[in-house]
Amino acid sequence: MAKVHLFGVSHMTNNFEAAEHILATKPRSVVVETGLCKSHQAHRGVCFNFQELFTAIHMTGNPGGAEESLQFITRVAHQLRLEEKPLEKSPFWAQMKTQLPAEALVYAAAFAVDARLVFGDRPKEVTYRRLVSLPTLAELDETFGNQSARNYRLLLPTDHPQAKIPPPAPNDQFEKICIDERDVILAHTIREEASLADAGPGAVVAVVGSDHLAGVEARWDAFVRSGGTEGALSAAELDAILAAPETAKEDVGQRLAIMQRLLGLRCTESLVGDAMQALDDDLNKLVGDEIIAFNATSELYGSARMLLSCVEDEELREAVIGGFKCDMADVLKPASDVRPSKGGVGWSEEAIVWLRTSSSVDLAPLSGGD
Repeated sequence: MAKVHLFGVSHMTNNFEAAEHILATKPRSVVVETGLCKSHQAHRGVCFNFQELFTAIHMTGNPGGAEESLQFITRVAHQLRLEEKPLEKSPFWAQMKTQLPAEALVYAAAFAVDARLVFGDRPKEVTYRRLVSLPTLAELDETFGNQSARNYRLLLPTDHPQAKIPPPAPNDQFEKICIDERDVILAHTIREEASLADAGPGAVVAVVGSDHLAGVEARWDAFVRSGGTEGALSAAELDAILAAPETAKEDVGQRLAIMQRLLGLRCTESLVGDAMQALDDDLNKLVGDEIIAFNATSELYGSARMLLSCVEDEELREAVIGGFKCDMADVLKPASDVRPSKGGVGWSEEAIVWLRTSSSVDLAPLSGGD
């Protein structure tokens, strides 16, 4: 089995350490969490080879209509391959690593050293569909609340007693579906790639998002310590977490709205847009009361009052919420009451009216009006 080097990168920065390691060590394979383009992340295990891609795209007129991102990375990699060795010391690389994000650098580096570039995750759409449909509505709402409270802790000074982030709740659906399941899939793909008998000499480099680093590392360590018995997935187990369920019919408007707002609390704006694009057909199929439920739930869950109502830890609430001659728990009760985890359905006409009227401020007294 090949040696494995695991790197965690931020999706929003231009960390270059993983890419430079690839250039310096010339691994046989690079397994990535994020696919280079749509065709690369069509399904787990898709493998890109530079020579085949470059010939098809740039030597034969791109008959397959390769995506722009793929055309760009192959051009960059081709230029890098022409640089004086070592590549990681070349002027072109010095320029690249100040301009490109971490994952683009990894793709270019893998192609520059003729490594197999393997998509190690499941398609994003599968994750979105599992998140919107597998949890109960109450579990989805509870997960939203967990994330809101977590974000308020992140706003506190790092030395504040309430700034410490507690471990994820056992039933947190974002953690289960978006983190844990994908940790398992990534570790499995890395294991498969390291076990290939005909892939030639060299190590395997795996590059995952920082949120997945600890989970993938723990699963790999358990696999190594057990001699390969612990953490092994059967074909049925793997198929189960790779499957995209049909979108849930019950409370579909509320589900889509809460999931959208949940992702907005945890993920980048581009990822939220990607999720909603993937679920565009489901949004377009909403009718009548489902449309009303989606819009109303989205409005409520996008409000600061709903976010504040999710802070249930009393000490954290005292640290982040202040009220003048009032108990903020009482003030925010209309938002709390519509939450499915509290017995609500995600919205109500009364809650919408309350939100719109209580959020307005009469500034007339400040300007001298009566």
